[in-house]
Amino acid sequence: MFRIEITAIAAGALVAATMAQDLAAPVRLTAAGEPITVDVGHAAPYLYDWDGDGDRDLLVGQFGSGKLRIYPNEGTDTEPRYGAFAWFEAGGQVATVPAG
Repeated sequence: MFRIEITAIAAGALVAATMAQDLAAPVRLTAAGEPITVDVGHAAPYLYDWDGDGDRDLLVGQFGSGKLRIYPNEGTDTEPRYGAFAWFEAGGQVATVPAG
């Protein structure tokens, strides 16, 4: 369910709209039995079937180091269970994206 709030300030001068979605309570994700944490920086989680087995794996970027963690989904899409992560590699080396 979406709620939309619109506020008008002076006729035609400024209209501000905000949209809020009703969400479920947050859940702490785990992988290989441990809480998922990232180094300094902002995580950018994304679900994608990385290994082609039909369920979505968890990809988590790390802004500070420019690396990408791949957590394989050992469960299902409706009941995911993530295994230990592996770093995204290119050319046999851990790949990074420069930040700054």
